[in-house]
Amino acid sequence: MTYPIYAFNQDGDLKPPLWLFLLMAFLGRTWLLMAIAAASRSTGSDILSLFYPNTHYFYLGLLSGLPVVLLAILGRFKDGNRLWVKRVWQQGKWILMANWLLDLTLQASALQQLRGDVALYQALPLLASFWFGWYLIKSRRIGHYFNGAHVLSHTKVRS
Repeated sequence: MTYPIYAFNQDGDLKPPLWLFLLMAFLGRTWLLMAIAAASRSTGSDILSLFYPNTHYFYLGLLSGLPVVLLAILGRFKDGNRLWVKRVWQQGKWILMANWLLDLTLQASALQQLRGDVALYQALPLLASFWFGWYLIKSRRIGHYFNGAHVLSHTKVRS
C-alpha cells in the first residue's frame, strides 16, 4: 500500500476518494431526491412523480439506498469505542458491492418492464451503474479506506 502523502489527513488516516462520495450519492439517489422534494414543499410531489411515476420503484429505491445512508451515518462514529461500528465499517466495501448489485437488479427490472422503449435518460443511470461497479471492483483504495489504512502502516492496515 503506497499512497502519496496528500492522500492522508492530518491524523494520518487515508482520506476517502472523491469517487466514493459520488458512488454513495448515486446509490442513495432516491434519498437525495426525497430530501430535495421535502425541501421544496410546493413542488415536492411533482419532483418525485417526474423521476418515479410508479411509487413502487420509489419505495424500492428508498429501501435499496438504506444501507448506504446507514453506512454514511456509521462513518461518523467509526473512531469511537463501539466495536460493532468498527466491524460494520470494515465491511463497507462489501456492503457497497451488495447495494450496487441490488441497484443494478432494480434498474434492469425497471428497464425490462419498458419492453425496449428506453429513452436516453433511462439508460444513463444504467451506464453510470456499470462504471461505478467497475470502479468499486477495481479500487484498492476503497478497501484500504474502509479497513482503516494509516500513514504509518506500510504493509498492513490497522483494524
